[in-house]
Amino acid sequence: MADSLPLSESTIPSSPPGGAIFSDGPERASSPPSSPPGFPWELQENTDTATKPSKPIVNNAFSVLGKRKPLATLTSNERPSKKSRATPPSTKAKPSAASLSQTQLSLGQPTQIKCQTCGMSYVPSSSEDRALHTKYHKQNLEGYDVGKDFVSKAFPHSVYRGADSDGWVCAVHCHDRPARKRRAQAVLEIVQRELGAVELDQDELWDSKKSDPEVCFRPKWIALLYVKGGRCIGFLLAEVISEAFRVEEPPDELTGTADEAQERLHGKASTALESLRARQRAAAEREERLSKRPLRLSKTARVAKLGIARIWTSPTHRGKNIAATLLDRAIEYWNDRVRLDEEGEERVRKHSTLPPELRKVMDPMKPPKRERIESKNDVAFSQPTEAGRRLATRWYGTAWGWGVQSRMAAAQRKCSLLALK
Repeated sequence: MADSLPLSESTIPSSPPGGAIFSDGPERASSPPSSPPGFPWELQENTDTATKPSKPIVNNAFSVLGKRKPLATLTSNERPSKKSRATPPSTKAKPSAASLSQTQLSLGQPTQIKCQTCGMSYVPSSSEDRALHTKYHKQNLEGYDVGKDFVSKAFPHSVYRGADSDGWVCAVHCHDRPARKRRAQAVLEIVQRELGAVELDQDELWDSKKSDPEVCFRPKWIALLYVKGGRCIGFLLAEVISEAFRVEEPPDELTGTADEAQERLHGKASTALESLRARQRAAAEREERLSKRPLRLSKTARVAKLGIARIWTSPTHRGKNIAATLLDRAIEYWNDRVRLDEEGEERVRKHSTLPPELRKVMDPMKPPKRERIESKNDVAFSQPTEAGRRLATRWYGTAWGWGVQSRMAAAQRKCSLLALK
């Protein structure tokens, strides 16, 4: 019976259990509908399989040549390519140039030279030395630039006429403005460098709080600047002193030799003009000999009031009576200070309301009264050079008898007085 039953399309399976071979229907999902989708790489594989071309790709000669790889470099000294030669050179500075340094071979040649005009020694191969020499050379020749308003901003009774119509002498001290004190100190450094003098303590010069107690009333140091056209071409530094030593007359053999030379030259002269010139030459020769000999100072000190510590004139302005003018204005400034102090004390005495008993108590507390400078003998030089000795001889009008401030002798005298106490 089972054999006789006819087979219908509804009872015969459409495909075997392994998969659809003869069926045209869609393939069933490998996972139940409730399961999550597959991984991305599984989808990528399916996409690649679906988009894979049916025909294989045939490689031709052009595709093979386009996929060639460059050969490995056999040597580091390879020939540059045409592309590198065609590129323009870079305009940027090489970084290695900044690390270069200038060297100098020492073969026995002189490394320093001395300027014949300003007297400064410097190394010409050094850019820093050349710049420093240029600045110093200009200051030495033309003077230090103190500003056009240096004269107009000076304190009252501190400006005096110079040797010429457009020259002025300005006084600067520790009670002056800081800018003016800095300019005076800059000029002093130039003077000390040219003279080869020992540097002085700036606090002692310009700081009134760190100096002597008397300075709070009257400055101990006074600087006079000769200003012309806004530049300082002359400088004088004076100090208040109490004593100095006198220059003694040289031995008789030196004066006798000079007198004999003068008589010999005077005897050869036939006219009055030649006789005058002979006397002038003899005096110049004698002054030259005296300037080269060591000074003979007196053993005992005499009273002095003003000491000349530094005096200088710009080389291009020498021989114009600037140094002598500074010396004269130093005496004039001193006497003006004494006169103003006396006038101030007189005004205080008239308008004071203090009782006489209190005045007697306060009088000893006042600083000692300074006296006027009556003659040049109250002025002394501080260890002058040959040029300073010639200046002193011309200014005093004599080769000896003028004062010299000897710091070493004064220090020894002070130590001996302290030992006696």
